[in-house]
Formats: sequence, structure tokens, C-alpha cells
Amino acid sequence: MTIYDGYQTWQSGEWPTILAIGDSWFWYPKNNLLEALARHALLKSDYEHMVCLGQNGALLSDYVDLPGRPGRFSAKLKELLAPDPMQYITVFLLSGAGNDAVDYGLGLNDDCAGATTAQQCVSEDGLRVLVRELTKAMSLLLHEVLWAFDAQQRMPIVVLHGYDYPVPDGRPFTLLNIPFAGPWLATAMDARSVPADLELRKGIVRILIKRINDAFARYAQPSRGIYFVDSLDCLSSGPDYQRDWVNELHPTRRGFDRIVDARWIPLLQQLGIAKS
Repeated sequence: MTIYDGYQTWQSGEWPTILAIGDSWFWYPKNNLLEALARHALLKSDYEHMVCLGQNGALLSDYVDLPGRPGRFSAKLKELLAPDPMQYITVFLLSGAGNDAVDYGLGLNDDCAGATTAQQCVSEDGLRVLVRELTKAMSLLLHEVLWAFDAQQRMPIVVLHGYDYPVPDGRPFTLLNIPFAGPWLATAMDARSVPADLELRKGIVRILIKRINDAFARYAQPSRGIYFVDSLDCLSSGPDYQRDWVNELHPTRRGFDRIVDARWIPLLQQLGIAKS
């Protein structure tokens, strides 16, 4: 198994057949979705080598060129989608949206003090702006990917995914017990005076994640080779949630394994990428 950084040189005999781009669900150190896929016993050996472009904290807009906003990874992505690399690539995986949501303040009202329900905290206009920007980048990205497969005269296999419902408890990313990044959700809520009621805050996250999930699910068109993995309600957000969530945004190794087992492997079996 080899997972190349998008800027690494591929070794002979280890040509990646999966091109993945994404943020921390693909990049979280030693514990991420790609690792869970690559080490899964049912993944066929033809798909154990992958190349991944992106990084922790990446935005969907980083992979495409928007008016006046060239994406920082767009040039490298174009290289990876060129005919020579694409002669090996048969599957494209896409992960992203969490960092975008934080950048847009989770779609919250400016001042949520006094709110007693999650819905009172959420700005419908704010969510619409967030989803509009996400889908703008997603549409451009899928356009480039589908054209790259078309140039190979091959039916694409493109898989994008949604997220599950994390718990905004203020836990950051730590390394050797030292905080390195985050918290993300709690910080955004504190900035808008959301009451410190964890159940209310969990309700806000459910609205946000469901809206993003619904927006991405609409891209699924199996007849065109585009598939969507729905991760909702796979992990716990109840009293035992820390078994599944290592911090506010990222599952534990157990959590990623559960998502792969329950939601990814059944689809990959249908597509002939995993063993039945």
C-alpha cells in the first residue's frame, strides 16, 4: 500500500489507480479515510496505491480557478488530470467542505444570544451563501475531472462523500497532548454568542451537516459515473461519542473504520473495487 502526496514521484510498479483530493478527512495524521480504505481487507489489490492532493485545512475552492481567485492546488491538479497520469488513474475520490463551512461562520446569525433552539441560530441566507460557494467550486471541479476521463475514452468512477454529525465540544487537534489546531465549531459558535448548551449546539451542527450533505448528494449520477457516499448517522453523537470522534471534526480510527465498513465498502463492491 502506498499513498503518495500529490507532489511526490511515483515509483515503478506502484502506479496509483486512485486519485484523491481533499482536506483533513484524507490527511489527518495516521488516521484518516484514505488510510481506512487502503488497509481494508476487502479492497482489491489493484486499488491499494493512491495519490492524494490537498492538505489539512484545504478548501474546495483551492482546486479550481474562480474569477480573481486562482486555486493554490489547481495547477497541480491539472497536471494529475493530464493524459499521462490519467492512463493509470481509474477512480477519483473527493473530500471537502468542513473548512469552507467554518470560513463562512457555519451559516449562523451574527448574534445568537438568547436563542433556545438550533433553528433560531441558523441564518437561512448564510446557509444559502455557504452552499452556493461550495457547489460553485464542486461543479467546476467535477467538470475538469469528467473531461479528464473523457479524454481517456473511459467511463469515470467519481466518488464524493458527505460528513457525519460531529459534536462541537471544543476539543482541538492535538499532537503529543499539545493543541495544534482548532477548535473550529465551538470557536465559530462562541464568536456569534451561541449559548453554551451542548445539545443546542449539536442541533446547529445537524442542520449544517445535513444541508451540505443534501447539496452534495444531488451530484450523484451513476449513469455518468458519479457516486455519493452518505455518512450520516454512522457514528455516535450520544454519550459515547468520543469513541468515534477524536475531536470536533475528525473521527477516531475506529470511527473511520466504521464509516468505511458501513458506507464505502458496499458501494465499492458494486463498482468492482472491493471484493464481495
